[in-house]
Amino acid sequence: MDVEELARALHESGREAVIANRTVIQIGVSPRPFFEWSDISDEAREGRRMMARFLLDRYDIEKKGA
Repeated sequence: MDVEELARALHESGREAVIANRTVIQIGVSPRPFFEWSDISDEAREGRRMMARFLLDRYDIEKKGA
């Protein structure tokens, strides 16, 4: 699995929590909107990539069925 694929999966994994307003950051909107990958800033996408690199460096992560 590469960094970009895992970064997008990490982003998508937060969808349910964001919509249910079960995140660390509360913005006072319930339910809070979930922004698609293409709608978030370059900085936010890079933040997801940083998390993906961290996980890939520490764990043997493979895509199911690969």
